[in-house]
Amino acid sequence: MSDYRPNNEFPERPTPRRRPQDFKVTIPEDTNTSYGGEEDNSISSFSAPQNSSEQKRQRSKEEIKREKKAHKQRDKEKGKRNRRVFRLVWIVMVLFVGLALAQYLMTGLNDMLAINHITSTVTVEIPPDATLDEVAQVLQENGVIKEPTFFKLYATVTKSKDSFNRGTYELTTDMDYEAIINYLQTDYNRVDTVRIQFREGLNIQEIAELFEENGVCSADEILELANTDTFDGFDMISAITNDSERYYKLEGYLFPDTYDFYIGEDPESAMKKLLRNCDQKLTDEIHGQLEEQQMTIDEMMTIASIIQAESANLEDMYNVSSVLHNRLENGVETGTAQLGCDSTVFYPYRTKDSVPEEIRDTFQSRYNTYNIIGLPPGPICNPGAAAMDAALNPNDTDYYYFCHDAEGNAYYAKTAEQHQQNLVEAGLA
Repeated sequence: MSDYRPNNEFPERPTPRRRPQDFKVTIPEDTNTSYGGEEDNSISSFSAPQNSSEQKRQRSKEEIKREKKAHKQRDKEKGKRNRRVFRLVWIVMVLFVGLALAQYLMTGLNDMLAINHITSTVTVEIPPDATLDEVAQVLQENGVIKEPTFFKLYATVTKSKDSFNRGTYELTTDMDYEAIINYLQTDYNRVDTVRIQFREGLNIQEIAELFEENGVCSADEILELANTDTFDGFDMISAITNDSERYYKLEGYLFPDTYDFYIGEDPESAMKKLLRNCDQKLTDEIHGQLEEQQMTIDEMMTIASIIQAESANLEDMYNVSSVLHNRLENGVETGTAQLGCDSTVFYPYRTKDSVPEEIRDTFQSRYNTYNIIGLPPGPICNPGAAAMDAALNPNDTDYYYFCHDAEGNAYYAKTAEQHQQNLVEAGLA
């Protein structure tokens, strides 16, 4: 309820009380004012609370100390328990790792030594430029090894990881690691071989095609090598002095024979087999004959290559050789200074049809003996031993001309008139 009074009427204010003046408190002298007395009637309000707070603080410190001590004790006991658990776990882990390692080593050593391997023969294919991982995988897949990781470790430790050859090999599953690695480090153990027969009279382009057809290497690789100094270690090759005039430096020196090659063999290795065979065929006896006749190996090989390309049979070789020698020695006097051999017209191609179409109508061979006097710059094919012998030992004749009919029958003539009659008789004119 409001205390409202109209007409601005307010209640009278009470008269304020007067403050006492000169107020004093008298304490008798015999009153004990010591705080430690039996009776403490002091009016002070500070002593008791101060003692209580100090006691509380003291108790708090003691409790904290006790708690810290108890906590340390618990930590110490907990640490002891943790150390015991850790030691137990560590011992278990060491035992586990030790057992695992021992098992791994035992398994690996058994595999390395081929212990308990069932003996069988398998064929493995090592790819070109194979890595150690690829080799181990191939061996594992074919049952040669069981532990590829241990095999790779062994190959790495023995520094054998980069020495694997490509090819196909026959291995037995009872071979230890050392035997496996040694077996795969040489081509001699490969079974992916191919035998190629190069017949007498093939030129280097045809030889290169045979290499490619049989998977040994590409034709381009052979033809590229044929014009390099790679094989100048052979005296017969290093003696060639007119490289720039030739189509192929090695033409004539790839001895025709039957050879075994590896699939994917290095082209240089393949070529060396043919060159080495040719070098062996150039015996001391042949070198002696060349010296007597004042003929170089290259001249002999060039004559032999023409004899090989032009002759119908072995007997014909010695008569054809006599025609070539007669023209070389007496060609100027007899008007036969040019050898005039059809086999030289389109070299390095076999016939006009084998000349690339884009140059066929304009092609002029540097070896064309209808246009040049004497021998061409080099051999036109690779002659065999019989042609080489015929080049050194021609029949003693007066022939300066020869031709053959379609059946391979030979016709020889001393004069151009006789040769013309032979051409008619052979059906060539």
